[in-house]
Amino acid sequence: MRMAVITFSETGAELAKRIGGEAYSGRGNSVFEVAAGIWNEFDALVFVGACGIAVRAIAPLVKSKLKDPAVVVCDETGKFAISLLSGHAGGANSLAEEIAERIGAVPVITTASDRYGDLGDKNLVLGIGCRRGLSAEAIERTVTILLWNHKIPLARVEQAATIDVKRDEAGLIRFAEAHKLPMHFYPAEELAAVPGEFSASKRVLKNVGVDNVCERAAALLGGAGKFIMRKTARDGVTVAVFERN
Repeated sequence: MRMAVITFSETGAELAKRIGGEAYSGRGNSVFEVAAGIWNEFDALVFVGACGIAVRAIAPLVKSKLKDPAVVVCDETGKFAISLLSGHAGGANSLAEEIAERIGAVPVITTASDRYGDLGDKNLVLGIGCRRGLSAEAIERTVTILLWNHKIPLARVEQAATIDVKRDEAGLIRFAEAHKLPMHFYPAEELAAVPGEFSASKRVLKNVGVDNVCERAAALLGGAGKFIMRKTARDGVTVAVFERN
């Protein structure tokens, strides 16, 4: 991981040496120019100073947690290492922990994705289908909204499943990779053979050879258990969630 460390003072510069990475001085208003100039050049940016300055510096640059670099903020005294942006998908959470261990600080991580033990077992299977050509950001936004509406933390999902004609669906693959979800692909014949009652669609049957993708895929991968969210569709994405016993 290529890491840049942006400091605002001499005290911060000393701490930056212990943090490692490539050092940049952001004293004065130039911090905004520095951040903008290296935003797409590094996998991670570490600001040594106040969170407020870091937030203002990156605010115009933020686009998507699947694209943005990881951002961590350390106070100048080295007491805390705060995961500020792209915590899970971008690696800021793990980077904050690494930096904290290196400088003797306390890591501050607020994303639920890395605290799923507080939210329940990580034993959910996500069945998913999507319209061709959707971006990873669009898929993630829809999945997050649908699960949120059913009070299901994405952090509890351990695996995902879909039909094998989606093997080359770049947005879907990238979404799964960003959330470290092993993706399983099943042929239409295998999905069609899954026992049970499923929401059927003639259009889906005509297009891919099976009447339902997300529910059947989730049930097939999940095995013994139950649905906690049946087929739900929004903006070209269909999802179902199966809880394994």
